[in-house]
Amino acid sequence: MSASSQQQAFDVITVPDFSGSSRAIFEARTLVFLATWMEYAGIARGYPLHLACIGDPPESVCKLAERCQARVTIHQPLELQAGHHVGNKLRGLEIQQETDHHLLLDVDIAILSDLSSAGRFSGSLAASPDDAPNVKSRQWELIYSSIGIPTPAPIKPLVYELGMPRFPRRMMGFESEDQQSKQMHPYYNGGVVFAPWAANLRHTWEASIKSVASLFDESKGTLRWIHQSDQAGLAVTFALLQKEGWKWQRLPNTFNTRWQHLYAGTPDPDSIAIMHCCWSFLNSIGRDTTVSRESLKTALHHFFFKKIPHRYQKVGVAELIRLRPDLAYKGIRRGINRAKTVHAKILRACENHLDDILGS
Repeated sequence: MSASSQQQAFDVITVPDFSGSSRAIFEARTLVFLATWMEYAGIARGYPLHLACIGDPPESVCKLAERCQARVTIHQPLELQAGHHVGNKLRGLEIQQETDHHLLLDVDIAILSDLSSAGRFSGSLAASPDDAPNVKSRQWELIYSSIGIPTPAPIKPLVYELGMPRFPRRMMGFESEDQQSKQMHPYYNGGVVFAPWAANLRHTWEASIKSVASLFDESKGTLRWIHQSDQAGLAVTFALLQKEGWKWQRLPNTFNTRWQHLYAGTPDPDSIAIMHCCWSFLNSIGRDTTVSRESLKTALHHFFFKKIPHRYQKVGVAELIRLRPDLAYKGIRRGINRAKTVHAKILRACENHLDDILGS
């Protein structure tokens, strides 16, 4: 890599968890990630790629990682909350850096086009808003008062940016509290995070996860988005780092495209760089099983042709509640068609790079 390109490059990191009963699911996700990286990452294929594995990776992942020239490291679970995986992602920030910046990715991601333009965020923190305000306003008030910094200015949640309703069962409670979901306290999706190594995201994020969780007594009930998620801690981390002088920028939708974007019709499938399939991606492959070409193909089909359309049906019901049947029809039809396009791209990458890795 030339000196000039090295300055623009960044470390790309993902953290699959092979330590527990979901080993096969993470194997399938990692194989899809690597296959789509090889097929579509473009100029970024020359950037340092790191698999920071929790537990020993399976043979199939090792083989494909070698072809990608990925750096593989093995780590113990971090488990900032006893018995839960929250915090494991931070192991990815313990790798040996090779550039000045890193792009930390969840493993439930498919690469669909060149990532190299993310280099324009050099010197900044960058992430996307989460779907909706899963942490309530009164909880944020307690969090920010405890760390002694002013409450940051609100941002728009993704569903409002896209003009979508929440699922019907989530339409009560948060909307009345957060002005019909038009704004929320800063709350970011932790699946795609860009940052300078010099910002020391690793240290501040861990401390923030712990400090936020400590404010809420888990013996009185586990708060999923507080005790079992790193995203409230990420929001506090960004607030603290901005106080230190680091700039935050919003990632464009092309760098953290989720199923909601396919429903809303933006961005165009051809422009998507990172398709973030989110937590249920390939779960149908099952636990403690052997990943094969056929089982992976079946799991991909299930996710894009059954799981995602089911979500669209829920959104459609919410649109009907809001007396917008025309938007329900257009969104469901458009979302299903775009999901088919994304599925075809991922399947093509898997066929091109996994056939000799996996058995039938």
